[in-house]
Amino acid sequence: MKSVGGNVNSSKTVVFSNEGEDQQATSVYPDGATNGKTVMHVGGNAGGSYTPVSHTVFGDDETLVEGAATGTCGPVSDNVFRNARKMVGWLVSYSLDVMGIDFKLYEGRNIIGRDMDCSITINDNMVSGKHAVLLYRAGKYSITDMQSSHGTFVNEEDIELEPRYLQDGDTIRMGKTTMKFRTSL
Repeated sequence: MKSVGGNVNSSKTVVFSNEGEDQQATSVYPDGATNGKTVMHVGGNAGGSYTPVSHTVFGDDETLVEGAATGTCGPVSDNVFRNARKMVGWLVSYSLDVMGIDFKLYEGRNIIGRDMDCSITINDNMVSGKHAVLLYRAGKYSITDMQSSHGTFVNEEDIELEPRYLQDGDTIRMGKTTMKFRTSL
């Protein structure tokens, strides 16, 4: 496999090709070229058409990830799926966005906080960098405060530093952000 760098339509494009096969391309378009959105095209032939596969909004920043119109993104390594986790629930908030925003919860640990490396990033200055951990294990959901500055509340009760088991429909508050806990099971 060889890689050829290029500049297509004001984007940064890398074209991958195997001899005798169609070229595969990944393009990232800067904010200025796409009306304030960062757009990434993944897979497909170089210069082909794309359809949206992911759309994420974080505050004022918007990222759109698009895949090839054929629905494939070329060969994918088995390593991509090794760390995949089953989705087991959601947190839904109307305090962050009046239209509503949801956060997916997965098996194991879900770190919630303001830091960008958290599983769930909340843009609220009253939320600590790593505020709380929501855990799903053996069919049970629990949340534990991670020594946050302003505490974690379940149904308006301060959970302090002890794990608190959650039930479908419980309300979780961190800083100025209120979320409804929903299970998928």
